[in-house]
Parts: sequence; structure tokens; C-alpha cells
Amino acid sequence: MNQELVRIMSVDEIEQPGILYTPTDSTNKIVIHVHGLNGNFYENRFLDILAKTYTEKGYAFLTFNNRGRDFITELLKGNNFTIIGGSLERFKDCILDIEGIVNWVKEKGYNEIVLEGHSYGCNKVLYYYNQKKDNSIKKIVLLAPCDIPSEGKKFLSEKEYKIAKEESTRLVNEGKENELIDFSVMANGKIAAGTYYYDFLPGGENDFIRYVEGVNSKSEILNSISIPVLVLFGDIDECVLTQSIEVVKQYLKNNINECNIQVIEGADHSYTGKYQELGNKIKENF
Repeated sequence: MNQELVRIMSVDEIEQPGILYTPTDSTNKIVIHVHGLNGNFYENRFLDILAKTYTEKGYAFLTFNNRGRDFITELLKGNNFTIIGGSLERFKDCILDIEGIVNWVKEKGYNEIVLEGHSYGCNKVLYYYNQKKDNSIKKIVLLAPCDIPSEGKKFLSEKEYKIAKEESTRLVNEGKENELIDFSVMANGKIAAGTYYYDFLPGGENDFIRYVEGVNSKSEILNSISIPVLVLFGDIDECVLTQSIEVVKQYLKNNINECNIQVIEGADHSYTGKYQELGNKIKENF
């Protein structure tokens, strides 16, 4: 396995650094990994196993920073900086990030693409595929896909949720979308009013995985997927399991046409201590 530091531009020219892992033999196949909220391209320890697993199967593996990196951070845009991060990003802009990556890998000769997301990254790759319907995308891998509004609400007290909803609504109506409000789910305790209002309350562009509605609920975006989807999550995942594990599994099966669900015993949201088990499940089911 070889590895190379790469710098790839989003469609709106934000620099997205990452690592490209390649197998010994040349390949036209690649897995593009999209990290979760406030994440980055290197933090999750399971990435080491993923790189090894995919390259052994003859795929290149690319992990990169998107604009939701960290909480509030400086990102290079040309020779200047722009301030974004997970506390300030808008979900819909994931199209700009992923399209820049997809365009770059195509230029490099990769024409058989797998989109993989972890956590919030699952929503991003599903949204991208639904919007673009790119025939070069052959498969989707979802690592711990979440019902985002339910997850966000789960980790707030009733009082915190009420205040965040009221404050974000007021500020958006006043045209102050970038003003920060308290949001204890974030490590820095802050999130932009617009980010919370549009992307963490029910009804936003990312609100299409809705375990809260039960197994018979229908998702237009999930139902639109016409390629194989591999889903992997742990049976103690504190973020995915806003409902019982059986509800989550049946909801996904009822909404995704070709859906292979693998549950990893004892794994949390980051697969802590279960990295090899994750690799083995992918090796067996990918």
C-alpha cells in the first residue's frame, strides 16, 4: 500500500487536504470517505483499517477534510482563509465539497467510485448521490448513519432544546444566521443559528433518515438509491440508536432497495476497540 498527501479543491475553491492510499497494482476503483460532523481526515482510528482493507481488495482509498472539519476553523481558499467548521457549515454545501473530490478522482483515471460516509458523512454522501445520480458511483457504504434531528435532541435537556430552537428561529428571522447560540453537543458549546435552524431541527435538507417515525415511514431520498448500500454500525452506538436496534434495521431495509446491514457487537459510534471487526465485516460484505 502506498500513501500520498493530496490537496483537492471544492467547487468553490476551498482547499481540502487528505491522504490517498493506493494498492500496489494500478486500479481504476476508489473509495471516497467523507468524515462526520466536526471530524477530519485522520482522527478516526478505524481509518487505518479501512485503508488496509480496501487496498487489499484492489481499491484506492481517499480520506479528506471537508468544510465541516473541527468546530470553528480556518480553511484555505486561494491564498486567503475562510472561517467555517462544523459549527458554521451548512449541510447543503456538502455538494460543493464532494463534487470537487469526485471531479478530481475522475481526472486521475478513477471511474468506478464508492462513496463512504461516517455519521454525518452518511447523510452527505446520500444527499450527493440523490442530487447527482452519477453513473460512475457504483456503491455506497454507510458507517453509523444517524437520524440527525433526533440525535441532536437526544443529547440536550428539554430546556436546552427549547432555548436553542427559539433562539435560532429568532436570529434567522432577523437575518443573523451566523450569530452563535449555545449548543452543548458541540465541544465548544456554540453553533451558528442558521446551521442549527436549517440542519438540526426537523425538516432540513439532511432530515431524510427518520428512525423516529418508525419502520413504515418512507424516505424519498433513501428510496431513490438504485445501487448497493452496505450499512455498518455497532449495537451500542449512542448516536445511531435513538430508537431500538430492530427499528433502525427494519427502517433501513424498508427504505433502501439493495441494503446489506451488518451490526458489530460491542461497537460504539467510533468503533472503539472494534476496528479489526469493522475491517473484517467490510472484507466479507463489500
